[in-house]
Amino acid sequence: MFKTITTIIVTIIVVLFSIENFDHVPVSFVVGKPMDIRLIFVISIAGVVGYLIRHFSAIATEDRLKRQLQHFLKRKNAGKNIVKKNGNNKKSILVDDFDEEDDF
Repeated sequence: MFKTITTIIVTIIVVLFSIENFDHVPVSFVVGKPMDIRLIFVISIAGVVGYLIRHFSAIATEDRLKRQLQHFLKRKNAGKNIVKKNGNNKKSILVDDFDEEDDF
C-alpha cells in the first residue's frame, strides 16, 4: 500500500514538473545554429548522461579496487592458505578470487 501511494505521488510530481517545463528553449552546440528543444528533454537528457557517467565511473573504480585487493592479498599471503572454520568445526579454504556479480 505504501509503495502504491509513493508511486502515485512521485508520478504526479513528475507530470507536473513536465507540464511546467514543456517550453521550447534554444540550445547551442559547439558548432552550428542553435536548436529549439523542449526544456523537459534537455533536463532529462542531462540527467541520464550524468547518471551514465557516474555509473561507468563507479564500475571502473570498483574493478580497480578489486584488483588492488587481490594483489594485496596475494602479496600478504604468498604461499599460505587462508583457513576459516565453519559453524560445524569443518575447515574450508578461502579463495582470493572474487565473482564479477558480487555487490559490495
